[in-house]
Amino acid sequence: MTRADKNIIDCIIAINPMIYALQDKIEKEQEGVIADMTSPAKSVVRRLTELDNRRVDLCNLKVLFAFISLGLGDSLFLLQNSAGSSACDELYGRAARAIGKAGYSVARAREEFSYLFDKMLKGKRKRLACNLAGGGAPRTTFLRV
Repeated sequence: MTRADKNIIDCIIAINPMIYALQDKIEKEQEGVIADMTSPAKSVVRRLTELDNRRVDLCNLKVLFAFISLGLGDSLFLLQNSAGSSACDELYGRAARAIGKAGYSVARAREEFSYLFDKMLKGKRKRLACNLAGGGAPRTTFLRV
């Protein structure tokens, strides 16, 4: 399994705790789009469709996480806490097989959800830079969807 595949599995696991906050943010954005009656109907429909597609992607990520969780069982905790170590190679393989049971592949997950993962990683880089520059406690930031 390549490092990029492991990174995708790590991202699926890492984004799971944020999904409900992300869904709430999408709902608020949808309400704002609907409330903006000055926009042409075509742009409103396009924007609402984009937001619905993001919501579907979040639901699919929940399903993938559930399959990974079932496939790993108690070992999920080990993978979450020691992600990236070579000792977890077998766990990543089991996670990839679990994703396969959901009808996905790691490559397909990378294609479909890369925009979410990129935003998540961007937020992590921002928090790390803030911590290094300020030397203080990490700021809590949510993934922008």
